[in-house]
Amino acid sequence: MRLSENNPSNLASIEGFEALFEADKNRLYRYIYASVWDSSAADDIFQETSLTLWNEFSKFEPGSDFSKWATCIAFNRIRAFKRRQNKYQLGLEDDLLQEFSNNLSILEENTAAQEVKWRHLEHCYTLLPPPMQKIYQYFYNHNLMAQEIADQSGRSIYAIRKAIHKLRKKLFDCVEQKISGEKK
Repeated sequence: MRLSENNPSNLASIEGFEALFEADKNRLYRYIYASVWDSSAADDIFQETSLTLWNEFSKFEPGSDFSKWATCIAFNRIRAFKRRQNKYQLGLEDDLLQEFSNNLSILEENTAAQEVKWRHLEHCYTLLPPPMQKIYQYFYNHNLMAQEIADQSGRSIYAIRKAIHKLRKKLFDCVEQKISGEKK
């Protein structure tokens, strides 16, 4: 059964599809592109996948994971594409492609967690006093050694090392506090 915009009972389904698809389309495209490494092929497969998602949306079970459902459909479209091409780019066989697909969600979760930590680190950096921010800049952004920072600042290397240690601890504690605050 295809969704029809003329049927008022399907308007909620149409809006539901649009919301779910909009939230997942960038991730879905990245998954397709990572599987074929060809932008024009990825565009074609994404379009086919999008059309299939739309046409088959009546089979989607509300409350289940739209991302997983969409990824399964994309996976089948990728396999069909590779069969039509009668070649496997980078030597990716179906079982390896399936394993990649299964591990992609773990990789995305880890990436999302890292992005959250980076945002917290950026925020925690702004809370540091200006002298600590300067040491952070020299040490992490300019990759200067403690001795070079000491020479430039006129402080002892011992004082710089102690400041770097204190800086790391402050940032670590701040980020951990932000993360534990989100979990509550």
